[in-house]
Amino acid sequence: MKLIVLVCLVALPSIAVADWAADPSDKIRAKASAAVEAFRENVPRTEPFFAQAYGYAIYPSITRIGFGFGGAYGKGIVVAGDTVTGHTRYWQFTSGIQAGAKNFSMIIFFRDKEALEYFQQGKTQFMGQSGVALGTLGAAGTPGYNEGVAVVTMTKLGLMGEFTVSGAKFSYAPLQISE
Repeated sequence: MKLIVLVCLVALPSIAVADWAADPSDKIRAKASAAVEAFRENVPRTEPFFAQAYGYAIYPSITRIGFGFGGAYGKGIVVAGDTVTGHTRYWQFTSGIQAGAKNFSMIIFFRDKEALEYFQQGKTQFMGQSGVALGTLGAAGTPGYNEGVAVVTMTKLGLMGEFTVSGAKFSYAPLQISE
């Protein structure tokens, strides 16, 4: 009996899924759901954020290229509670010491309704970063909330080293009533 309980406890974290139901015919939602599962499985420190956050923006795939100057682009969805509220896009321009390319997932947690509304108005941006990505190794992010926002990234593939100054722009579009 103890063995069965132990096996169940070990297996439970690996079957964690998004709190909202992803329609398999909606590619971005399906990818976002898979990214949430990957964060929960591979970056355990995100679990308290999932439990406590008012909402989050999940970008399942952001591609970044940089050689002196660089840029990144990705799109995702915004979730509040257990409801997808809209679509989001991310653009970034970087300048500094950098070389390489990488693909990563990013999740932005919003501690409260005010932080989410600030993001939805397009006012959230972040500046400056450093890091190294090699293959599929690498997870980075803020250790806690900063002004109601916490950011965690997880490298999927790439080779990049950087010490840069950056500007990031986020856009938000609420779901249409028919969605």
